[in-house]
Amino acid sequence: MTDQDNQPPAVPPSAATAAAKERAPAESGPSIVPPDSFTGRVSTLHEIALQIDAARSREEIMRVLRNEIRWIIPHRVCFACILDNFHTEYTVTSLSPADESGLPDGTRHPASAGVAGTVIMNESPLCLDLEEAGGDPPDEPGPDQGSVPESSLRTSGMRTLLMVPLRTGHETIGTLGIASDVQGAYGEQDIVLAQLLATQVAVALQNNAMFGDAQRRISQIELVNELAEDLTSTLELDQLLSAAAETIRKTCNFFDVSIFLVDRPREEAYLVAHSGMHVDFLPAGYRQKFGDGIVGWSISHDERVMSGDVTQDLRYSTNLYTETRSEMAIPIRVEHEIVGVLNVEDARLNAFDETDAIVLETLCDQMGSAIKNAQLYDRLKRTNAKLTEFDRMKSDFLGIVSHDFRSPLASIVLAAGALLKRLDSVDTRRLREYLTVIVDQANRLIRLAEDTLSITKMEAGQLNYFFNMVNLDRLIKDTISGVMISGRHTVNYEIDPRVAYVRGDQTKLRQVMQNLLSNAVKYSPSGGKVTIRAAHHSAEQLVVAVTDEGIGIPAEQQGKLFEKFSRVDTPEAKEIKGSGLGLWICREIIKAHGGQIWVESQEGKGSTFAFTLKKAHPDTTLE
Repeated sequence: MTDQDNQPPAVPPSAATAAAKERAPAESGPSIVPPDSFTGRVSTLHEIALQIDAARSREEIMRVLRNEIRWIIPHRVCFACILDNFHTEYTVTSLSPADESGLPDGTRHPASAGVAGTVIMNESPLCLDLEEAGGDPPDEPGPDQGSVPESSLRTSGMRTLLMVPLRTGHETIGTLGIASDVQGAYGEQDIVLAQLLATQVAVALQNNAMFGDAQRRISQIELVNELAEDLTSTLELDQLLSAAAETIRKTCNFFDVSIFLVDRPREEAYLVAHSGMHVDFLPAGYRQKFGDGIVGWSISHDERVMSGDVTQDLRYSTNLYTETRSEMAIPIRVEHEIVGVLNVEDARLNAFDETDAIVLETLCDQMGSAIKNAQLYDRLKRTNAKLTEFDRMKSDFLGIVSHDFRSPLASIVLAAGALLKRLDSVDTRRLREYLTVIVDQANRLIRLAEDTLSITKMEAGQLNYFFNMVNLDRLIKDTISGVMISGRHTVNYEIDPRVAYVRGDQTKLRQVMQNLLSNAVKYSPSGGKVTIRAAHHSAEQLVVAVTDEGIGIPAEQQGKLFEKFSRVDTPEAKEIKGSGLGLWICREIIKAHGGQIWVESQEGKGSTFAFTLKKAHPDTTLE
């Protein structure tokens, strides 16, 4: 059932109106002159006024006027010029058949244009002979507005125009125009009747507008309450904002609603939610620079923008379609900082008023709180995911470390046990083999213990560094001798004479080199070659690189290699034991030396781990 079905029927014509119709000649057209006296016409006007009062919509008021005005005032053409909410333009509504009036229905004109503009400004009726008036009155319509009504009337053969203000007593909302093809068709009585009718119509239109506005405000209040519930019912930001944009557009009947969030590092706003007549108006993730367009201007100036005519607004950026005539951008704030913008557009001029702005600003406050909660929830989810992953990696680490400690200890125990059993009969060669196993495995335990102790001290900020001059040649040789290298692998090193010395902590740098060399050997196939190079990098720095011919690292995993407990996740790498701490330790040590560490790798072709250090010279005095 429609609203019209619920409305009471308009008051039927009075006996006076009906009698006037009966007495009128059968062939009478729109120019019927009621045969009644002035008193009779006033009585008919009264009955028409009752119908106007009973009308429940602007369309019904205009329908009554279109059907009944001819019984009190003779005319060929009747029309109304209704001002917009801001009294900047009026729109022509024809109350006569289009083929008779010659008036383009719905055309817009500046509020001061033509005879209607004169009547609006002077707030008094005006009756003129269109032929004697000569050329068109001053008029400056826009490109889509056409000529003022009197120009069209003159072209269609009208000779007399009566224009009266639609005035409610304190405000003029437009004019009512009546035209005849008879010269001098209207006298004082017609002017009085037209003015009385216009007052009645103005009051009815005003009451109807107030009622419609009240209904609209009620809808907006309901919208605020509805969105308040919706915004607290979900913590998923995209879902929350999309629902808000859709609800605002449908409830307020706007042309387009979009929501942008702010990316301050890039000084851009990006589109996160949209609801409008054009689904593909802007692509998802569309970005707009601060200061560009009305949205960007609102962010950069931290102000609300309400533009009643975007064609006259230099801040406006033309989008994919041209229907937009009004635009309003309202900042969304969280703790006084702009985090987004609600942008509303409409195809009507001056579509928004201060009440709309207040309602939407209230919604923006609610959205700001909801965005804050959603961001906190998202941050909590990400933190929880990291903690879960950290806990898993920690468990894996404990298992790996336990295995790494157990393996060398088992080797030591077995070698020592075998030595004890054969102590009296063992020869020098076999004795050397047993002792070599014991020493090698003991060194492996020492390195593992150093890594574990380094982690604890680094996390507590208690790891001390002792900087001295370090001879790179000696550092690399010590590293090679301290790492178990299979006879199937080849290790070479090259040192640029210009970078023979560095400033650093020799023990910590050896730990870095041992970790990188051990990884290169572990992840290289049998017979692979490992190369260590120290070369010039810049005036102040040198670069050390360890290159292998191993399994390589997928590009998408290279960024996380230097994180704690992180390991390469490939079928080949899973077969190789490791704690996932060595590269993190290397990064922290190199960072403490003022350098950087990185990886360059290609799957199946090997990897290069490189780091920078500060140069030093033998005659340099170190602090």
